[in-house]
Amino acid sequence: MNRVSYLFAILLASMPMQSIHAADISDGKQSGVVSFTELAPNALRLLIQSGLDRHPRMQAARAAMQASMKQLKAAQQAIYNPELEIESERTDVNTNIVQLSQTIDLGDQRGAMTNVAQAELIKAEAELELAILQLQHDLVASYIERDTQSELAKLSGEVLTLMKEFTKIAELRYKTGDLNQVELDLARLAHSEAILDHAKVLSKAVTAREKMRAIFTSQPTNVPVLRTNLPQAKLPDDIEAFLRTLPEVRAQLAEISIARHTVGLRRSERKVNPTVALRGGREGNESLVGLTLSIPLNVRNNYSAEIEIAQQKLIEREQLAHQAFRDQQAKVSASTQRLMLLRQAWRIWKKTGQSSVIRQLQSIKKLWRAGDMSTSDYLVQLKQTLDTQVAGIELRNELWNSTLEWLLVTASIDDWLNLNTELN
Repeated sequence: MNRVSYLFAILLASMPMQSIHAADISDGKQSGVVSFTELAPNALRLLIQSGLDRHPRMQAARAAMQASMKQLKAAQQAIYNPELEIESERTDVNTNIVQLSQTIDLGDQRGAMTNVAQAELIKAEAELELAILQLQHDLVASYIERDTQSELAKLSGEVLTLMKEFTKIAELRYKTGDLNQVELDLARLAHSEAILDHAKVLSKAVTAREKMRAIFTSQPTNVPVLRTNLPQAKLPDDIEAFLRTLPEVRAQLAEISIARHTVGLRRSERKVNPTVALRGGREGNESLVGLTLSIPLNVRNNYSAEIEIAQQKLIEREQLAHQAFRDQQAKVSASTQRLMLLRQAWRIWKKTGQSSVIRQLQSIKKLWRAGDMSTSDYLVQLKQTLDTQVAGIELRNELWNSTLEWLLVTASIDDWLNLNTELN
């Protein structure tokens, strides 16, 4: 069990569990949208906005959207172009003929293809929204991780200073006979361990900083300090209706629409599309005028198999969409409950945990320097106290990550950031 899980378990054990219920999150009065009692700080909004502008992932998502729009435009064009045929023959009797032919779209393939393209455009819009929300999530998450690792690195530096001071005092007490060799060796080993731990923490801080540098197209400036500025959000009353507005669900519904219109397209392709040709010219001194009607005969292949395939694909897509809706419902429910638990744990930590850590550090230091506590006991309690302080920072980081995940699954991170990002 890691430090956060251990601290979380202790805090949960002290909670009145009957107070944990959906009303903590889902008591919003608005229907269909997530409401916030407080939006993100303006500095964070500007930071994320600068990260979104001209971001490669943003440009790629919008390019995919533009491709779907062009696909719709292409589908609205005529299926068949007219054909012009010119024939000239020089013999005893000179023959010159011009023929103009046109295939008629009696099956309305153009309309069916347009319906499919329109459904694909709706899906592309939902996927673009998802891509933007995911990018916003990743930008904020990278900042939170960098901020957390920076704070842990600062704490690790303070611990290293503390252990260095502790070792010096131990050496002085050893010289005066207050400590034995074993206790001095323990102090030196603790100092060495602190040096190694500090190097590991600094390595994680560097990694977090570089990840943030990589996801932001330019190095952020005027980075805000969030720490405890967590968003307080509320779900709407009608959860079922709200879920249907989420981009993941809309994308699945668009998939059903695509599959349904694809059935119509396959049926239109089965229809017979005749070709009408008008011929005119001269043969010797005689004028020629002719009309030709060409009708394909779907005898050897009536294309019914393609329709059956499309119908089965529609059934498949409908079932997958039903499951996707249930999965999305479970994700929203699970993330909401987890967020409520973490919020309660954090509230308890802020009230009791932080002050207890500070008092404990001061208390054990006085006891050790006064000789009322052995060096080994001091180190054990010091480590436990520092681990608890680290666990508090990691708990806050986990709370932020859980909050961001909740904002992502409810498609509300853009609203919290107050960006209203344009999809086009």
